[in-house]
Amino acid sequence: MKKFYIFIVAMALTAGTLFAQSNDSIERLKQQEALMRQQQKEQQDLLKQQQKEQERLAKEQQKEEEQLAKEQQKAEEKLAKEQQKEAEKALKKEQDRQKREQVKAENERKAAEKKAAQKAKRQENYAKWGRKPGFTADPYASALIDRRVYTQNSLYNSVGINLGVNFNYRRPIAKRMDFNIGLGYRQSMYYYSHLKGAETDFAAKEENRTIGTVVLPVSLSFINKDNQHGWYLGVTPGFNLKNVSAEGAAFNRFRCDAVIGTQNRWLIFAPGTELYFNLAPTYTSGDTKIHEIGIRFTL
Repeated sequence: MKKFYIFIVAMALTAGTLFAQSNDSIERLKQQEALMRQQQKEQQDLLKQQQKEQERLAKEQQKEEEQLAKEQQKAEEKLAKEQQKEAEKALKKEQDRQKREQVKAENERKAAEKKAAQKAKRQENYAKWGRKPGFTADPYASALIDRRVYTQNSLYNSVGINLGVNFNYRRPIAKRMDFNIGLGYRQSMYYYSHLKGAETDFAAKEENRTIGTVVLPVSLSFINKDNQHGWYLGVTPGFNLKNVSAEGAAFNRFRCDAVIGTQNRWLIFAPGTELYFNLAPTYTSGDTKIHEIGIRFTL
């Protein structure tokens, strides 16, 4: 019986030990399961975090790529716009050049047509008026005086002559009117007679001077119905080739004759008579104003 109780006690102890060991095993299993769950959770959290980080990085990368693509697109659009502007500018420049060329060509065509029409009109007028443009060679001789020729005790008392020739171009501009312009040269000889002293005691001193002048005659001619005779008026500017002095007085380098005269037509000549008056003073000596007057005979 005693053995039985001992067996029972041993079994109880063994069962307690086994139960205790079983409880410990269960507790360890629970702890291990909890640890595994914790590790799994941590792994899952880490994976989620890594996944979120990857998603964030992917989004940032996608955003950067999109931003880069937008910037590249903007740059391409800007370049395309600039290229388009340059192309439009070049096209406009070419169109403007072509337009200018067309306008120039049109203006030249109109000018040529106008010139041809004017020429045809002139030719028609020349035929209707009975006159054409032409040249004349007009040799001449003149007698001249100045306004002090009758004044005593003057250094400028003078008479003289001049010889010259003008080559003129005449152009009809109306039914009874021609425009004339020419170029010529004349040689003038001035003869001085200076009287000094009392009225009853005069001492005469004679001097002479020669001077060459280049002239540019310009005039309007008024032609008679026969187209051979007429009269004209105009001006004849001139330039003396040297300002030689006469008793201390210097010739004016410039002269400008107001002229009026008659003319006839004969071959290349236009003989006639002309009166002229030098609008500029003949001499330049202080306030002295002496103007030359002359009559000219064109051969």
